[in-house]
Amino acid sequence: MNTAIDNVYAIILAAGASSRMGSPKQLLKWRDRPLLEHTILNARALLDERIIVVLGANAEPIQAGIDLGDVTAVINPDWQEGMASSLRTGIQTLPASASAALILLCDQPLINAAHIQNLLQGWQQAPSRIVASQYHHSVGVPVLFPAEFFEQLSALKGDRGAKFLLMKFANKLLKIPLSEAELDIDNSGDFEWLTRHYSQAGRGV
Repeated sequence: MNTAIDNVYAIILAAGASSRMGSPKQLLKWRDRPLLEHTILNARALLDERIIVVLGANAEPIQAGIDLGDVTAVINPDWQEGMASSLRTGIQTLPASASAALILLCDQPLINAAHIQNLLQGWQQAPSRIVASQYHHSVGVPVLFPAEFFEQLSALKGDRGAKFLLMKFANKLLKIPLSEAELDIDNSGDFEWLTRHYSQAGRGV
């Protein structure tokens, strides 16, 4: 079965305070763009304007520092509760017509549009499956959830993110190898490693 992606939406989680970084990592410049802007552009390449960005801490400087264009930006007033609250905010913002939600983070800079396309193609071939990224003997985001899982996503609490549901519904997973998802930027050391190994000149992805 081949399913159209016309009703797939991206939810980009960007509400965290970046406490270990010391400044908003959403705005860290890499290859001349803020990290969050990279994520938005990659999603837009495949999903056009069907993008929801969930902001929370540092919402004002992020909105001032990034041209969000035609994406839908929503504020999670409960961002301090943890990632589950941002997932809830994103799911609640989806239109009733949404057939699936692609969950993306703003701090996985090695993820590109081709990687996202692989996830979407996996879902098109198996539309009842959760399509998860597989890396380092684990699974996680980016991940695509069919609409039947929206209720479970909305019921998450605290720091429980999407991975909790990936474990719970392990028999429903379609795993797509994606080693680039292993790198997320949590602190200045991570960002220094990124800039050292993946330079402005375009080494790597």
